[in-house]
Amino acid sequence: MYSHDQLKSSRFFLVFLASLAALGPMGIDTYLPTLPNLANDFSVSMATANLTVSTFMMGLALGQFLGGPLSDQLGRKAIGLSGLAIFTLASITIVISNNIDQVLFFRLLQAFGGGFASVICMAQVRDVFESHEVGQKFANIVLVILIAPMFAPAVGTLLSTYGWRMIFFALAAFSSILAAVYLIRIPETLDDRPSSFSAKEAFTGYWAAITKRTNGHLVALRYAFFTGFSGSVLFCYVTNAAFILIEHFEQSKVAFSVYFGMMVFALMLGNRLTAHLMKTVAMPVIIYWGNLAQLLSAAGMVLLCLFSEPPLWQVMFGISILMTCAGAISPASAGHFISLFSKNIGSASSLNSTLLFAFGSVVGGIAALLSNGKLLPIFAVMLCSSMIARLLLLSARAKERLPLKAESLDG
Repeated sequence: MYSHDQLKSSRFFLVFLASLAALGPMGIDTYLPTLPNLANDFSVSMATANLTVSTFMMGLALGQFLGGPLSDQLGRKAIGLSGLAIFTLASITIVISNNIDQVLFFRLLQAFGGGFASVICMAQVRDVFESHEVGQKFANIVLVILIAPMFAPAVGTLLSTYGWRMIFFALAAFSSILAAVYLIRIPETLDDRPSSFSAKEAFTGYWAAITKRTNGHLVALRYAFFTGFSGSVLFCYVTNAAFILIEHFEQSKVAFSVYFGMMVFALMLGNRLTAHLMKTVAMPVIIYWGNLAQLLSAAGMVLLCLFSEPPLWQVMFGISILMTCAGAISPASAGHFISLFSKNIGSASSLNSTLLFAFGSVVGGIAALLSNGKLLPIFAVMLCSSMIARLLLLSARAKERLPLKAESLDG
């Protein structure tokens, strides 16, 4: 087992945290190509089948909501291992579900465990590294996280030859391996854990994170809400990817996997751009311009769909720009948000992740319900989400007293 000091120079530690954080994306992306099969199996519409994605995101949000503050009380490792156990058992239970309602319930439970496990990742990074190192370390973690979804649909397509239920057997095996590695190799990183558990203290920490003030204003909360609405653009695509590619454009499962992988590559491209820029450019600047590019791209897609029936290549090109923006914004936004805290870090991490997945679940679900066989409502929801994010960001920058011109790290 690594010592606390060894973790700072351990690539294995960051790769493990990335694998743990990838549990959520893996739980979504591996079975996206089989959503039509699930819909047929239970005789439900694609809109209903898409709700299993939104339900999963809501479960992640709930797990992260509770997991963060509990990890400040009980330690990161206890919460992480508990989450992995819940995820594994729920994955197995989905396999024996008899109807869509049971799948929805156990998907919620599965994601709850995934939220428990993944929320501690940002907190453990902040436990080990200094505040100025967090953004770049988190960018490296996000890069590894994105590698998994790039191949997940292809893996899901391969496993689906044995039926969509086989995918959940594989997810149970994956989480079991992570639990074994966590138990044997990764130490507890929380140094100032309380001697006894106090539910009041756990959620007092949450309240402290929510009410954290900078210059007398709720700057951190504004950034958390910004992350939620900005990230919802990504979740709109993820929730509706099967509809866009398989149902609307009538692509095969193999083609879906290729196109989905291309969009993940766009996320990685944005991530790497941010990781490079953070060496010389302050995180708020990256967030500012990344969000503006996202807003303009969403507006362009709305106009395209409003005045034409765009072909597949135009839609995927537009989505790739939106995904690049999302990949660029995410590590900078998360890094800047968590750098505002020196204590209650688990609760702060939980707040940020909870809002991200809660908003993503709701916004993605709204886009799915409004789509009605059309692309325009999906991109219109993305545009609205980007506009709200823009207003929140400008408000946060003003209260934080950041200039609108670019700041360097030295400045």
